Amino acid sequence: MKVAVSTADSGRYFQQGTALHRILSEAPYLPRCSDNKTAARIRPREYAIRYPYMQVNRPGMVSWLVFDLDHSNPLIWEDEGLPAPNIIVSNRKNGHPHLYYAIPPVCTTENARSKPIAFMKAVYEAMAARLCADPSYSGPVAKTPGHPWWNTWEIHHSIYDLGELADYVDLAVKPLWSSGPNLDAVAHSRHCLLFEELRFYAYSIVNREREQGNFDSFNRLLEAYAFNKNNFRLRGFDMNLTAAQVKATVKSVARWTWDRYTGSSRCHRGMMRLDSSLPLRERQRLSAKRTHEVRQKSTESRIRAACRQLLQQGLKLTQTAIAKLAKLSRQTVAKYRHICNEVSESSTNVISLDEVVMAPKAVKHGVHQIPAPRRGQQESSLLGGDLKSDDAKTRDVHSEDLSTRPVDWPLKE
Repeated sequence: MKVAVSTADSGRYFQQGTALHRILSEAPYLPRCSDNKTAARIRPREYAIRYPYMQVNRPGMVSWLVFDLDHSNPLIWEDEGLPAPNIIVSNRKNGHPHLYYAIPPVCTTENARSKPIAFMKAVYEAMAARLCADPSYSGPVAKTPGHPWWNTWEIHHSIYDLGELADYVDLAVKPLWSSGPNLDAVAHSRHCLLFEELRFYAYSIVNREREQGNFDSFNRLLEAYAFNKNNFRLRGFDMNLTAAQVKATVKSVARWTWDRYTGSSRCHRGMMRLDSSLPLRERQRLSAKRTHEVRQKSTESRIRAACRQLLQQGLKLTQTAIAKLAKLSRQTVAKYRHICNEVSESSTNVISLDEVVMAPKAVKHGVHQIPAPRRGQQESSLLGGDLKSDDAKTRDVHSEDLSTRPVDWPLKE
């Protein structure tokens, strides 16, 4: 159901110097909008303001800090001593409001700087705690200011610097590498929302379960967390996911995280599993040593493979040719000259199969061969003569008592 925005408020959207004009100018050209919180429709922003829910921040850019209050006190900012919001949009039925604070646009894309994003998140979380706002609310869909469904109070059109807002709250200190799910990009899908929330929870507990538990306990924790998050009916969707759909998502996340997750995508934190009681410098030294060894082995493998490929092609091993084939610098190849020498020497010591097949056939491979009898012995044996061979006679001579033989008696040869 589409409800048109009131005429008075519609005119302020196009009036310069108003907070509603900034809502329109900072909104995406094709924002998501609808008459429910899913905001599955996409319309031009001039038409999106006619819907009760719309996307107010552009993808990859935050121009409004929107706080979703789960109570009916829109003036809590005054009770807490916080600056006044630009716009207050309240539900006519239960009085739950959205507070809009205008800030200079902060880029949140992958190419953006991490410190401004972290600072903005710290300010938002601190103010959300003071305002008793929903900490899990991340937008990007909010109540459309000026729509007849809501009570809209436009207070001022000033823009707050983040540093100015930070002066009113105490910021929590968090590690720079901490991050959470990006729910803005998947707010339209129940499956994607559950997947994003579940995988980040799995990342936070997998190392603990590897040390203290097992895969079954890890899977049970994920399943319990997933069923608790399966409250999409309360988030504005028509229905929750079925039990089979939740279990399928749990199975996928649990198996991949348990087998493959090691930490940051740029480095495998905790791969060496060093004792946490060691000093930080010592752990960094051991990690740097391991990283150097891994890189050295990788470089040796690339150079060795390039050398073998050049030898198979019948080309000469030169530093320039090896560097070009291995995609390394010539100076790096020069440091690994011993690898080239090893490959070159091993290639000269290898006998090809053709040489073995074409080897001369007159080689005697027998070790213990029985010699054939001599020709004279064959004739005598045929005539019924003495069958003893010369070897047998020699043994008989040696078996005689040497003491009865004259000293000068020569041995029979």
